[in-house]
Amino acid sequence: MKFKKTIGILFVTGLFMTGCSSSEEDYKFIAPESENVEHLHGAGYPEHSDAFFIASHNGLFKFEDSKWTEANSNKHDYMGFSSYKDGFYSSGHPENGSDLKNPLGLIKSTDDGKTINKLAFYGKTDFHYLSAGYQSGQLLVFNQESNSQLDTGLYSSSDEGENWEKKKMEGIYPDRIGGLAVHPTNKNVAAISSQDGAFLSEDGGDTFSPINQGKPTTSILLNDKTGIYSSVDGGGINLVKFNLETLEEREYQLPPIKADNPIMFIAYNPNDQSELTFVTYKNDIYRTKDNGNNWTEIMDRGIPQ
Repeated sequence: MKFKKTIGILFVTGLFMTGCSSSEEDYKFIAPESENVEHLHGAGYPEHSDAFFIASHNGLFKFEDSKWTEANSNKHDYMGFSSYKDGFYSSGHPENGSDLKNPLGLIKSTDDGKTINKLAFYGKTDFHYLSAGYQSGQLLVFNQESNSQLDTGLYSSSDEGENWEKKKMEGIYPDRIGGLAVHPTNKNVAAISSQDGAFLSEDGGDTFSPINQGKPTTSILLNDKTGIYSSVDGGGINLVKFNLETLEEREYQLPPIKADNPIMFIAYNPNDQSELTFVTYKNDIYRTKDNGNNWTEIMDRGIPQ
């Protein structure tokens, strides 16, 4: 995500259309052909699966059973990738040679990217900031450029983009946000990471209150009763779990990560919440299966491990 990557650098240095587009019949995940994975735009565990996915400038990659594979086609530039219980939502740009329009608008897939369902703004808008409630499918997007239906700003949809509600976004500077998060089941609870800190909303995005302030925050995730954010603090990177009601915090012990390599995406395994995976700015990916007591690096500077 180009804009999000830019924010990472700043932290370190200071109408509607529906339909489907199907891939070739032999769509599958194969041993990685790419020696180095670049430009990661999202991460998660779609479809209540133990498989961990990353969305890149060159399609989808999957880590399952301790090995990496990549999609052999539909190598789209998936921006704003957000997993949910039936698949994933995304935006972005089609691969070279595709018959899909550019940009993709709001899309979803329920078969690991084999079929692309066009939901809204097809050929009109690319959402860099997009999040979905894992169970509810509630969508939250930050629209950076106005289109025929939406002005710039924060919008939510409970019907996969058929209707949109603009949110007031009080308490947030829109040009300083880094990421969005929607509670898995409660459509009214959302969060934003920003250069000014982490912020929580209990009214769907109309008003935000600080979780922390003054700590540039690069990523945020919401779970049933807790959330996790990552911030750049002094010369290091923090990963912090907080209670949604009390805001009480607990900091994870992290592997050695330098301040010029902030955490950009965080994902829970929906089947085992002791398993947490995060992606850094420089394309390192670490996983814990015991709530942060031990970490394993599964990608090093974009090289699958």
